[in-house]
Amino acid sequence: MDVVDPAQLTRIEAVHRGFLFQHLYAARSLLLVPGSNVTRLVVESDEDVEIVRAHHHTYVQVKSRIGKLDGGDVRDALDRFANYRASHADGSRPGSCNFVLASNAAPTPSLARRLCSAEWPADVRIDWPGGPVPADPVTPPPASDLAGALEACKDLASRLPFAALAPETLVWKLAGLVTAASSGTAPRTEHAFRAEELVDLFEQLVLQLQDFPAPPAMYRAQAGEPPLRTESRVRLVVGWSGAGKTAWVAQSSLHSTHEAAYLDIRDVPSTAISSTIARDLAARLHGASGELGRILLPGASGLEILRALDRRRAAEGRELVVVMDNVHGPVPADVAAVVGGAPGMSFVLLTHPGPAAQELAARLRITPEVLGGWTPDMIAAEVSSCGCRADAAACQALMELTGGLPLYVQNAVAIAAAEHDGDLSALCAAIASSTHSTATAQELILAQAIHRLDADARHVLGVLSLCDVPLARGELIEALDEILGAPPSVVASYLRSLRTAGMLEAFGNDRLKVHDAIRLPGRSCLAELGEEARLAAMRSLRGVLKRSMERAWEYPKLRLFLRVLAETDEIDLLIQFGTDEVFHELGLWPEIEGWLFAAAKFHQDPGARFWAMDAIAFHAMRVESPDVSTRLDAMRALVNAHGLGADERLALGMKEMNLLARHGRKVDVLRILDETAATLHESPPHQRIFRYNAAVAFFHLGEHDRAARDAISIADEYFRHLGIDPSSVMGRNPADLYAILRKSDDLIDDCKHLADCLDLFATAANANGRASGNARVHALKFYQLAQSPESLVRVGQDLVDEFVERQDFTGARRVMEDSIFPIIRDLKLAAYVVPVRAQYAVVLAYCGAFDAAESEMSRLMHYESGMDASGRAVLADQRRLIAHLRRAGRLR
Repeated sequence: MDVVDPAQLTRIEAVHRGFLFQHLYAARSLLLVPGSNVTRLVVESDEDVEIVRAHHHTYVQVKSRIGKLDGGDVRDALDRFANYRASHADGSRPGSCNFVLASNAAPTPSLARRLCSAEWPADVRIDWPGGPVPADPVTPPPASDLAGALEACKDLASRLPFAALAPETLVWKLAGLVTAASSGTAPRTEHAFRAEELVDLFEQLVLQLQDFPAPPAMYRAQAGEPPLRTESRVRLVVGWSGAGKTAWVAQSSLHSTHEAAYLDIRDVPSTAISSTIARDLAARLHGASGELGRILLPGASGLEILRALDRRRAAEGRELVVVMDNVHGPVPADVAAVVGGAPGMSFVLLTHPGPAAQELAARLRITPEVLGGWTPDMIAAEVSSCGCRADAAACQALMELTGGLPLYVQNAVAIAAAEHDGDLSALCAAIASSTHSTATAQELILAQAIHRLDADARHVLGVLSLCDVPLARGELIEALDEILGAPPSVVASYLRSLRTAGMLEAFGNDRLKVHDAIRLPGRSCLAELGEEARLAAMRSLRGVLKRSMERAWEYPKLRLFLRVLAETDEIDLLIQFGTDEVFHELGLWPEIEGWLFAAAKFHQDPGARFWAMDAIAFHAMRVESPDVSTRLDAMRALVNAHGLGADERLALGMKEMNLLARHGRKVDVLRILDETAATLHESPPHQRIFRYNAAVAFFHLGEHDRAARDAISIADEYFRHLGIDPSSVMGRNPADLYAILRKSDDLIDDCKHLADCLDLFATAANANGRASGNARVHALKFYQLAQSPESLVRVGQDLVDEFVERQDFTGARRVMEDSIFPIIRDLKLAAYVVPVRAQYAVVLAYCGAFDAAESEMSRLMHYESGMDASGRAVLADQRRLIAHLRRAGRLR
């Protein structure tokens, strides 16, 4: 979960856990009231729960604790109990009284001793799981946690004579009514439930909930999921089949504090919609009361009945939320008439995208809503529950392929289980390349909507489905004009029709993009036209993207541009990207890896083959691949066979030098240093790069002092070259720092190399037990200027460790929240998601936010199936550390 202040989230979660535990306790007591001598049950008045009998009053304070219950936890309650006792004693309150402290945790030994002492009030008892069983059947011992509280309520609900309804469904709805009563919402302005109304209340809830579809056995919330009832009286929720709209209302109805009714109007004739809805609502809401005749007057129209029903409920002070599903079927004017006929009711309208949805939104003057889909965390949980495997990158990829729509995700996971041995990455790769063997539910369902488009609109959709980033309307018209040969006005009309059909999404600054869920089936529209049509579309998109990036460079555009270059065989340009250090920083290696391997093997130009090999070797060294040596041997053979030049020899020599240094072969390192230096350009940029690589080699050889000394010396040269000194960096953010730098064509490279030197200095200094000062803080700024996100994240994590080591836990947390997480989120650096979030959980624990730390680690657990043994071991170590910090109960 991406939040600005996780500590605040932890506090909020703890508060809501406490309230939920309290409300489930009250719901359990409500289920026990029928058949007892209780006359009323009151919630959130003087105390959390109050049990009222004819001549006796029981006050219950409900406690939910992580540790044991101690004297400090009950002190305030005992003081209040004394005041209540005095009020009953002097006659201010009638009858006798007693008091209950209902705790999910047992008392501490010291509090237990007080309970047994003569000083403890005789009319106060403490109930806890496993403690003495109370005589009062309406206040049984509390559960130890929320799950236990729910199970206890479900057990009681299952004994009610409503076999058609799941007990859990009734319990959640009852807990929602307790929540509403706690707020004093009508009709429970006095916060009370009367004993004589409870049986009818249970029956009413059962009748209402039986109308709603059953929620999924395992419901997973969508991103930013709203409640069933908001401040808006009328809401229009738009989504394709499979978006989870019906599941959302089914689940939300369980927790809503408002009375609700569900109506599926898929097969209702438009002309009969008002009368059908009105009579259905009247029968459901008043059929059992014997007053149906007062509402269903002879000869009354559907709208007249609806108005009468609306007036009746308004007079009773009872609010109703009407959920109407599949409203894209009837004529929008008739649906709007129903909504207008009952101004006292709230409506939630569920519909598919399309002209009907747009007309209905216009008639009702409302803005349509969409559900947010499943996040990668939710997808990981689904994958794990199905026994499949997925890392963060695969979950992110599936979210982008399916739009996160729950049904499409579930179907894809099922296909992965059946055809790819549970490997979600393999399935995503197959879908992305259109080589999957089984059509997905997404393709089958959405194909129906796509086939309703005319041929030209399908062609336009196919072209736009190649693009997974928003582009300006003018840029899309430019590309489509070139492909279709149609005037801009005609192209614009196609864009409008796709927007009306819900297939094209609008973003800020007049940018458009095909809906994520539509892209997969949309690509088939272009495939139907043949390979030449697809390549023509790709070539046109390549030009548009190039010009678009010249106007406004964006990471998502570059990622798409690389894919388009590969598809259009622009291999030489891909090789240039592969040899650029900054490219490797962007996490885009998977986009061109296969093409570079092919170029390294088959390209006719030896120089091009060498630089493709160089890119592959550079990546292999970054990830410490075991085949680096083999790759460098192949590069050496190519250099010798074709007499390649000084640049190739320098690139090879520096890689060989660092590989040998990692293996501790100092003599060979010094030999290559001499060989490379002899052929090196004398220009300062070449000299600085060579010296930096030599310093890295000395670091790997264990000569940390020399590495640190050389690194800071080179860094000082870069500072002078950029026209600043280290003091200039202090107190400036990257944007302010950029303004004072000496500009040149190599500015980005110079910032990257300066940051590398500062990082090397910090690492070497720390390796010798010395502080690195502000080196890493400054490195972060220059990595940001150099657009080097992977190095920024890596050094940021090192800086966090440095802050933790000196017990500046707040500073560590600030670095993660302000510098690291925004980069990972904006650039979708999936490889860093799990390790960075796990490190963040540890930092939260050091800050004392133990619940938030454990919640974060529990969310990461679902990614473990896609991790190797070492990754799982790291997570296990971090969980143990968090548990140790919690047991210690203090910051280290």
